[in-house]
Amino acid sequence: MTELASPLDSKQAGTRLVLGLLLAMTAAVASAGLMGVAGWFIVRSAQTGLSSTSRFSWLYPSAGVEALAVIRTAARYGERLSTHQSTLELLAQVRTRLFASATRLPMAKLRSLRSGDLLDRVHADVDTLDRFVLAVAVPAVVCTVVGVGSLTVLTIVRPFFGAAAGGLLILALATNLTMDKGSRRLGGQLARDRSVARSRLIEAMEGRVELAGYGARQHAYDELRDRFAALDVPARRLSVRNSNGQAVIAIAAGLTVAAILAAGAVGPRPLDSAVLAFAALLALALFDAVKTIGSIGQESGRARAAWHRLREVTGLERVAGRDIEPTGARELAPWPAGAPVAADIVIRRLSAGYATGPVLEVAHLDVAAGSLVILAGPSGAGKTTLLSVLAGEQPAMAGEVRVGGVDPYALSYGQRSGYLTLVEADSGVLSGTIEDNLRLARPGATRAELDHALHVAVLSGFVERSTPVGPRGNFLSGGQRRRLALAQAYLRRPRLLLLDEPTEGLDDATAVRIMVNLRAALPGTTIVAAIHGRNAGDVITQADRVIQVADGEIVSDQVR
Repeated sequence: MTELASPLDSKQAGTRLVLGLLLAMTAAVASAGLMGVAGWFIVRSAQTGLSSTSRFSWLYPSAGVEALAVIRTAARYGERLSTHQSTLELLAQVRTRLFASATRLPMAKLRSLRSGDLLDRVHADVDTLDRFVLAVAVPAVVCTVVGVGSLTVLTIVRPFFGAAAGGLLILALATNLTMDKGSRRLGGQLARDRSVARSRLIEAMEGRVELAGYGARQHAYDELRDRFAALDVPARRLSVRNSNGQAVIAIAAGLTVAAILAAGAVGPRPLDSAVLAFAALLALALFDAVKTIGSIGQESGRARAAWHRLREVTGLERVAGRDIEPTGARELAPWPAGAPVAADIVIRRLSAGYATGPVLEVAHLDVAAGSLVILAGPSGAGKTTLLSVLAGEQPAMAGEVRVGGVDPYALSYGQRSGYLTLVEADSGVLSGTIEDNLRLARPGATRAELDHALHVAVLSGFVERSTPVGPRGNFLSGGQRRRLALAQAYLRRPRLLLLDEPTEGLDDATAVRIMVNLRAALPGTTIVAAIHGRNAGDVITQADRVIQVADGEIVSDQVR
């Protein structure tokens, strides 16, 4: 996880995590020592009470017991504080980087992620990762330290004690590891199934109105009930395996104590009762420390499954490099009015499409910087594909595409976002106000700039900056949502502005006003707009160039 955090935050969280591990080891050693010393002290005090000649002083042993108890309590509190704080900080970094990574995915990949699926990755899968630190790494380190220390002390007391405890411990751990092989697979599968079920639940909640309208609410309920009921089977199997692992460790602990008591109480050299009690209780402390081993397999399986889902599905590897700017990145500067801006487009022998084959073929196309170009044609003609290629969201299958002399697909996300803006036909709106959404495009914009953006998008008089948009923009009409996206695009001041169906759902007069305003507000920007609606003819009158696309080919190219 630390590879996904910023260097400073990662170093600080890593330092706290190491401190937490040290405190966890201290607490475990103090706990084991407390059991052993307390057992020795109790038996030795009883021996003293039965003896009339003993001069045993209880002052120092009792002080040692109290000191170990205080150390254990303080270290355990510090361990919980340090490990949980560092883990939460790392997960917060991962969640931020995950969201940033998702925004940098190609649009085709991003569209393939259902809203519930992506939300589940951001929330549930990231939360699952904390189990790797708290339920796998920390217990494993503690078990190792306590195991080595306890076995060393038992061997010093009597070599047979160390051999018996070590042998039975290895047998118990081997049995648990054998069961953990299935637990890791089962835990991973359970994490994946839970993720799918949660995603379906989120989608059902988001589509509850449509489900009710189509009379499919009961069907959705039955599906969700079956999915979540199916999760009980692997969960119960994991619980049974964990209980079996605990039972194996408990049996091994009982056999170890029995062997120590038998070997220490009989034979030619019986041990003092107090020392024997110390050894027996230390052995119990040893097995008590390793009892968490039984759940390590399933917890690591869940964490591994969540990690693979985050990396493979949302491309987390994209966020580990220089592509992400830190919080407080530089403010986007507006382009100087009237300044020449190089955003010319050159296309040669372009073939673009999807896995099923090419859907667009362009042999030759040159667009001068600062032009307003209209791509006209019916749905499915290839207009959106061309915009995706120009935006660098989709690679060309063959041929060359250059924007300002550079292949847009070869640019990083940061370079593309500072160079061009693509307004899709179904651009989303976030909950909040009009101003909240506008500031996503330009966080430092003044109120005057925001008001001007609303004017450019012909929203002035219809909404205010403080107007709430509702969930997904439901408080706005379809045309208002479209115009809000255009206002955001204007605030970006791009060199290249790509618009997919910008006038859909707008009346003819409003559509023309928007294109006129955008052209006037962005005089040096190259604007390419794909239009096929009923108002295409009115908008075409404002264009420098009209390119007709049909069946994946340019059938006409008119310079006006």
